[in-house]
Amino acid sequence: MTLPLDKFGSGASVHASRQAPTFLVESLKRTALDQLGGITRGLLRPIELALHEIELEAPGTRRADQEALGMLKQREAALVMRYRQLLADSFDQLLTPSASEYGRTALSLLSEEELGQHLDAQRIAATLRARHARSLLGAEARFSTLVRSLGVSDTKQPIDPETLSELLVKMLQGQAVPDGLRELLFKQYQVELSHVLDAFYTQVDTQLGAAGYGLFVAAPVSRPVAAPAPAAPAEAMWEQVAPRADAPAGYTGAAPAGYPGAAPSGYAGGGAPAGPASGAGPAQLGVASEQLVRELGLLREQLHHWRQQAGMATHATLPRTAGMDALPNAQRRPLRTDELRSVASLLQGEDTSQFAEALAHGGGRLQAALREEMLEGARKLGLDPQYTSLSPEEQDAIDLIGLLFEAICDVHRLWEEGRGLLGRLVLPYLKLALHDDSLFVQPLHPARRLLDVLTEACESNRGASPHDRELLDKAQQAVERVIAEYQEDLSVFELAASELNELVVQQRRRIELAERRAAEAAFGRERLMQARQDAAEALAQCVRDYKLTAPVRQFMSEHWQHHVVQTLLRDGVDSARHIGAMNLGQALVEIDIAAGSAQGAVIADRLLLLMPLLRDCLASSGLDASAADEAIARLVRALAWPDVPRSVVTPVPVPALETVEAEPALRLIDNTSQRQVNQDALSAMRRLSLGDWVRLIDDEGFERALKVAWISPLTSRFLIVNRRGVRELVATAEQLALLAQAGRLIVGLPDAPFEGAMKQVWKHLQRAA
Repeated sequence: MTLPLDKFGSGASVHASRQAPTFLVESLKRTALDQLGGITRGLLRPIELALHEIELEAPGTRRADQEALGMLKQREAALVMRYRQLLADSFDQLLTPSASEYGRTALSLLSEEELGQHLDAQRIAATLRARHARSLLGAEARFSTLVRSLGVSDTKQPIDPETLSELLVKMLQGQAVPDGLRELLFKQYQVELSHVLDAFYTQVDTQLGAAGYGLFVAAPVSRPVAAPAPAAPAEAMWEQVAPRADAPAGYTGAAPAGYPGAAPSGYAGGGAPAGPASGAGPAQLGVASEQLVRELGLLREQLHHWRQQAGMATHATLPRTAGMDALPNAQRRPLRTDELRSVASLLQGEDTSQFAEALAHGGGRLQAALREEMLEGARKLGLDPQYTSLSPEEQDAIDLIGLLFEAICDVHRLWEEGRGLLGRLVLPYLKLALHDDSLFVQPLHPARRLLDVLTEACESNRGASPHDRELLDKAQQAVERVIAEYQEDLSVFELAASELNELVVQQRRRIELAERRAAEAAFGRERLMQARQDAAEALAQCVRDYKLTAPVRQFMSEHWQHHVVQTLLRDGVDSARHIGAMNLGQALVEIDIAAGSAQGAVIADRLLLLMPLLRDCLASSGLDASAADEAIARLVRALAWPDVPRSVVTPVPVPALETVEAEPALRLIDNTSQRQVNQDALSAMRRLSLGDWVRLIDDEGFERALKVAWISPLTSRFLIVNRRGVRELVATAEQLALLAQAGRLIVGLPDAPFEGAMKQVWKHLQRAA
């Protein structure tokens, strides 16, 4: 059996070209300190703002947290330096004589506070490992190769989320941190790490790859592939390729029974492509190759059943020339694979608009267009249509590529630009499938990564903004590189994916800023509506059923109510300015009632005392000094005449926060009062936290990956954004639960596009069989 070769060449040449491990560890340490060493500087300020917001809503409830935060702020510089030292030590321990003991800790009893910190660190690590699985997997595998070259155990690496999470625990040793503050600290630490980890892991991956620490990719499986033994059912096959227990939680996801393309240890999209672990021995690699053979055999068997159900011929024939009698299929010569690859190469750079058009409509049109194009190309090469046909193996490649690309377009919202780029790649991927059919079952195949990154770049992207247009342009460059350079070298796919992924990573940082702005805008709207509701309630409380003069009614309904809103937003409910505003409203009502009884002296004295508050109130409404004097004069004139007509104030109702914004995607659940919410679904929605992913099926049937960007502290509503950081939903847990009940909302990180598409292909084949 042929053993896989390292993608950088033979094993000997790789080791000869590798940089010294000691030098490389130092280089990686500098990278870590540059990118991660400063994240604790921004840790305390957001927590201080969060505690301030909590204090405004519930004064005195977080006093201990604020005091402890004040102590941490005093020691912030020392804590930052301590964190940097701990980070550097985690790399230095790889080079010390006791490096083999790296990651071990002495057994001792932990206090409840220390135990809580370690549990929080473990939760952060699990979340980060799932969220950054794509970029982590390649860097982690390469780093394992480096660590083993040092003769050190790689059970715990300094770049792992587990190690990075524990750094915060070590940094906080000896500090008094109450439970409430600890929760905020660890959540903010997770947010800060999430901002930089993708870029960090990508750079580590690049440095290690350039230094010669490569990954192994399974050798292409040669055809023909033997069908699997009848005794191996689909369920047993799935058990053999099910994710390991240590795979990133929530990432790989459950596959349909018998799905042969699931990653054994998670997916490497977004990072460098990786094959089986670099330390795998010949026996392990042999088993992996045999398993690929079995998986491909099962996939082909299902594909043949599907073609039989669809009534497709065993051999596809060339279009018959007029006046020429076609021979029976048994007498036709199947085109050789090299002939068909020559046809694909001939057509690779030509117009592919017919493929984009087929992708727009789906329903098997792409497979039909591919067959027609390949057969017509064969005619142009001079192949006699009377004696040639497409063999079942070649039809397998055509059908799988067609089903795969259609599944990507069915699941992901790709506009015309994205479909056009995907259509341009159909022929290169067909040529690849004819040469290396492990593409369909090898989760870490280099060509998969390009489709994953391309789909992410094009999903919901119409090029409306300069950033989106830049992303589409870069995607087009990656596609053109593959079309121009791909012959049989898989590194073309890897290089194109890496170049595109660099911009995608940069765009993610911009998207994070867009998410923050969307969250701030949503919170600002909610605070405004809450302040308006509180001001309306305060107005109703002040005026009650009293009959007031028209100028006082107008002043209270307009200037005073607006002033109350401003003091709530700017100063808070317990501020002296807000209390003064409330006193002003109550005093004006009492003065107007007294005016009806002709108590002139009392009115004059109280108006003089209220004059500063009146001017402050009118100033907050934007009135200058002369306009304010005129408004005050109108009040005085009305209060001077006891027989002025009076009437009851009718406050204008303010809509509830939950009905402020109408969300088009929630049309299905508008009438929530007539539908019963499932309590299990509701509990699941309430457990959603910041950064969690959900998948929403929109009105047109597309599945979109969305993220929880913000949870309102006022109403507990969820702000949910798409991959571009654009707001998609602002919904309550009840509304999301109803969407889940309707089958339109699924909680969990979406599959990588290629893997998700292969699952759809497998389901499609199983339904037909």
